[in-house]
Amino acid sequence: MTQTASKRVRAGTVITMMGAILAYLIGSGFATGQEALQYFASFGAGGAAGALVISFCLYSYVTAVVLRDGRNLRLKSGNAIFEYYCGKYIGKFFGVFAPLFFFCLFAVMLSGAGAALNEHLGWNSQVGILAMAVAVLLTVMMGLNGLVGVVSKLGPVIVVLCLVVGIIGIARSPQGIAASADTLPAIDVLQAAPNWAVSGLNYPGLGILMLVPFLASLGTRVRTDREAVTAGLAGAMTFVAAVAVVAFGLLANIGDVYDKQIPLLWVANQIFSGAGSIFSVVLFAGIYTTAVPLLWTAINRIETNDKSNRAKLFALIATVAAVLLAQVPFAELVNVLYPVAGYLALVLVGCIVIRQIRNLRDRKRGTDVYAVEFERVK
Repeated sequence: MTQTASKRVRAGTVITMMGAILAYLIGSGFATGQEALQYFASFGAGGAAGALVISFCLYSYVTAVVLRDGRNLRLKSGNAIFEYYCGKYIGKFFGVFAPLFFFCLFAVMLSGAGAALNEHLGWNSQVGILAMAVAVLLTVMMGLNGLVGVVSKLGPVIVVLCLVVGIIGIARSPQGIAASADTLPAIDVLQAAPNWAVSGLNYPGLGILMLVPFLASLGTRVRTDREAVTAGLAGAMTFVAAVAVVAFGLLANIGDVYDKQIPLLWVANQIFSGAGSIFSVVLFAGIYTTAVPLLWTAINRIETNDKSNRAKLFALIATVAAVLLAQVPFAELVNVLYPVAGYLALVLVGCIVIRQIRNLRDRKRGTDVYAVEFERVK
């Protein structure tokens, strides 16, 4: 692939890509506060800060690199990027495992939707599960262009509103952050990893496993390497900053939120009487923006023509199966599935780093690394 001569970075494209990345990552784990609680707040202020720095470094590197490589490779299916980074055998494993895991995460999103409506409104959880399932299925049937158009606009809005709730959580009880050092040993809060350092590595691992094939597909929509890197860094920096605010907002109120299925909803309810209802809508939208690309990416592994009748049939079957899996309680799904994916994704990160080192060596020898590898994995 030849490099585009222009070095101009289009702000509109960067914002759209950033919005799509944010929308994909926020999901039920972020929007409910369960991710921030289990991966960061549960380790106290110092542990949360250290874990966030590690997460920031990993997210920034991977989003920038994969968007750039996706632009140059122009793969027919984003899932083929696994073989590019990991080689034939490990790549094929990820190519099969990742879509299956995306399906499981899709079920987590549905479970989160049910938990949100049940915890705040007292509705039967099946209402939220089924409503989300139908909305996601209809959007996936629109194809990738329609998907990006919808979720990229919702993502930044949802993040801003979650930030507001997080900031208010800190403001209403700033002393709670320091007091958490005494509160945490006395409560039983779920932790996604044995310590803060492992948590910092594990947390972005989950997002990276989700993002890599999606970013490879998104990369075809940018014109230059600089544009791809800028968009990737913008998405990663904004997301981790949002997670940090939410984590410390929960930490400030840890004694009240540690056992909640939707901890951010509790914080929202403390603002004013109607805030919880407003946040329920935000939460539902956040789940939707992640559930849509999860289902699309899983189906894209089977059928690359996302508007074909075959793709729509597979999407319908997968949605019905996910509804059944979503009957498992939301917090339990997060605690079991997320860490497993995070550890496996660290292998993928290692493969990406090795691939970049090899590319650097081959470029010095005058080899067009994208042209050679593209012919092998397309």
